[in-house]
Amino acid sequence: MQYFLKQMCLIICILQGAMVANTASSTDIDRQWLAVGRLNVTGGGFCTATLIGEMHVLTAAHCVYDAQSGAPVDADDLEFRAGWQNGQAESYRKIAAVKVHPDFSFAEQEGLKRVASDLAILRLRTPITHPDITPFSVAQMPTRGARVAVVSYAHDRSQEPKVHQGCTILGRKEKAQVFGCEVDYGSSGAPVFRLDLGAPLIISVISAKSTHAGEPISLGAAAGEKLVTLSSRGANFLRP
Repeated sequence: MQYFLKQMCLIICILQGAMVANTASSTDIDRQWLAVGRLNVTGGGFCTATLIGEMHVLTAAHCVYDAQSGAPVDADDLEFRAGWQNGQAESYRKIAAVKVHPDFSFAEQEGLKRVASDLAILRLRTPITHPDITPFSVAQMPTRGARVAVVSYAHDRSQEPKVHQGCTILGRKEKAQVFGCEVDYGSSGAPVFRLDLGAPLIISVISAKSTHAGEPISLGAAAGEKLVTLSSRGANFLRP
C-alpha cells in the first residue's frame, strides 16, 4: 500500500455541484442520516454538509468560495438544508458566519495541498433542535484498511443523498486522506464516517475525486486532527 501511495498520480477534480432541475424520488434514506444535508449557494451550486452541533455545520472550505472568481461567498448567500430529500428538508437554516481552516487558501493552493486543509465550519443563524436530527461528533482517523461510509449528494441526484457503504481507507498522501469511495460533483463536503465505535462518527469530509488504475478514489482532510486546530483558533466563533 505504501508503494501505491508513492506511485499514485492524481488528477484531482473538486466536486462543487452545478444546480440541476428538481426531480422526484421515491427512495427514503435512513433517518439516522438526517443531520447530513445540502449546502446551497444562491444563484450557484451546492455541496454536502453535516450538522456537528445545534449551531454548526461542517463542510469543505472550497464550497464557500466562488469557483470562477476565487472570492469568498457571502454568508447571506448560503443555506443549509438538513435531511434534504424529495424537494423538502427537515430544517432550513441560513448561515450567519463562516470559519475556514487557517491553513486553507483557495487562490494559492492546488491539488493535495489544498485537500489537506479543505475544511470549514459554518455557524447557523438559529440552532437546529429538531427531535429527529442528531448532530454527529468527530473522531480520529482509524488505521489504513478500515471500512468507512460516505453520505453525499451529487449533480445527478441532487434531491436525495446516497450512502456509500463498504469503501475503505487506502492511506495518506501528502497529508491528504485517500479513500476507496466513488463520489461525484456535489459531493464536496460530504462526511466520511467510521462505523466501528457503536455510532457513526465523522473522520473526514470529501474534497475531491480522482482515479487510480482505472478505479475511482476520493480524497479529504483528516477532520479529527484538523478540527482541533480549527476549533482552537476559532473558539469565539464556535460559541452560539
